[in-house]
Amino acid sequence: MPPALPSAATVSLAAAAARRPLTRSASSHSKAVARASQPTFYLGPTHTPRLLTHYNTTLAPALLYLNHVHRAPPKARSAPSWDPTDPYTRHRPPPRPRGNRDLLPLPTPTTAGTNVRLERIVIHTMVKEAIGNKGALLSAIMALRSITGASERAGGDVSLRGVEVIKAKHGVAQFKIRAGMPVSVQIELTGERMYDFIDTLVEFVLPRMREFGGIPLPSQSENPKAPAASGGVVQFGLPPSALQLFPQVEVAYDSYPRGHGIDIKFVTNVKGRGAQAKARALLSGFRVPFVPR
Repeated sequence: MPPALPSAATVSLAAAAARRPLTRSASSHSKAVARASQPTFYLGPTHTPRLLTHYNTTLAPALLYLNHVHRAPPKARSAPSWDPTDPYTRHRPPPRPRGNRDLLPLPTPTTAGTNVRLERIVIHTMVKEAIGNKGALLSAIMALRSITGASERAGGDVSLRGVEVIKAKHGVAQFKIRAGMPVSVQIELTGERMYDFIDTLVEFVLPRMREFGGIPLPSQSENPKAPAASGGVVQFGLPPSALQLFPQVEVAYDSYPRGHGIDIKFVTNVKGRGAQAKARALLSGFRVPFVPR
């Protein structure tokens, strides 16, 4: 038996639906797909930073010779665990190691492939005026964009996130801070931009700071097994007066109505015991000054 043919009313309704314009959700989705399919223009590297060349030609071989240990690497101490055949400990959490500290990771063996190097720089500034006025963050955002030269997708590089607004995770009643309130801004530098930032920092900013004598080294009594000594991170802060010493801000200082102190964090690729000492040796090769306490 042949299938039944559609009626004239059914055909007219289908034709009207075909002539109907797309809904808002469908049209917005098609526009998003079109924007994603458009080719992006990426400027690419325009120059080789001076400090990057200095690291590859001079600093990396010296650090490799300085940090190399001519001994077998220590064996990892296994974490305590319950007997897997005991039914009474099957659903218990794993036991903690002895003492009040977690097990430290083993030091990274120094080879040509794992030589200490800089991975990223995180610049952060807290704006307490933003608690009552969110517009106070604009001055800090403009300042970080100027001193780093990085903005979101600058030059077509989709990996650049630009300046990020940091919101409070928890509320603090005594400071009138609520959870989710924007209180600070930060930016993360990688690649060639972080070497340009260090070059500007050590050539123009730190030498002209009268009250800055250098980054204090840890005291001799500090525990070398502390978690801070095994992270491979060097962090220090600069006062608000240091912001006007950056050449990008100095030429148009009147455009920045507020001064902001900045916190700079240098993150390296080394972990384990003695990682912070290796990170300080790397930064001292970039002429970042360190002084004993």
